[in-house]
Amino acid sequence: LALLVCLLAAGGFLFILWCSLRWWSRTSAAAKPLSRTLANCETIGFFHPYAYAGGGGERVLWCAIKAVQEHHQGVHCVVFTGDKGVTPEEFLQSAKTRFGVQLQSDTLHFVFLKGRCWVNAVTWPRLTLLGQSLGSMLLGWEALCQFQPDVYVDSMGYAFTYPIFALMGGCRVGCYVHYPTISTDMLDQVRSRDVSVCNDAAIARSWCLSRAKLAYYRAFAGLYGFVGRFAEVVFVNSSWTHGHITSLWRVPKRTTTVFP
Repeated sequence: LALLVCLLAAGGFLFILWCSLRWWSRTSAAAKPLSRTLANCETIGFFHPYAYAGGGGERVLWCAIKAVQEHHQGVHCVVFTGDKGVTPEEFLQSAKTRFGVQLQSDTLHFVFLKGRCWVNAVTWPRLTLLGQSLGSMLLGWEALCQFQPDVYVDSMGYAFTYPIFALMGGCRVGCYVHYPTISTDMLDQVRSRDVSVCNDAAIARSWCLSRAKLAYYRAFAGLYGFVGRFAEVVFVNSSWTHGHITSLWRVPKRTTTVFP
């Protein structure tokens, strides 16, 4: 009976916390000018903290937005980015000159985030994978409190943001995965005590440290699989990524390979 009471109390507390956070995020977002501007519009939010980087990931971002503008006219795209010093015009020019993608400015909007440092590896010199993932949740919460889209798309691989937008924002969630945050290859390297980029020599030489890191990686892989399953549609960039994401997230019917 005591256990049942404790479980009910814990469940009630979590429900109240969920309701409070959801109310807080919706109230905060509703007060922003962009939310009022797009109040009666269908919207897709693209989470891309480094949208001005100019790499292959950004090409995927702009091509995805171009596809939305061509095939779903009237749907507005909102890019969540940490490039605070870049103007919307500079983003459009960059997409055109670097990738040859001409975008319409009237249905494309930007939300500039202040907390991009939370997903920077420099911020987390130890337990980097976990730190960046928790940091992405903080950055995702900031984004959600700025604007709540109908559909949320992660185009950089921040899977830990999915439950934030799904549970707190009530958004449909999709993603494009370029490279899994953790892979079975990384687990195998630690298990076999091979020296690699993700497993330095000091840890590889120590049986105890290798066991501890393997336990950490296994726990993280479990969490990564849990949050990844919040995505309703999963696109990956290669058969290699497809294999690892299918193994970790276990949603093969939702996972499709789309080459960049």
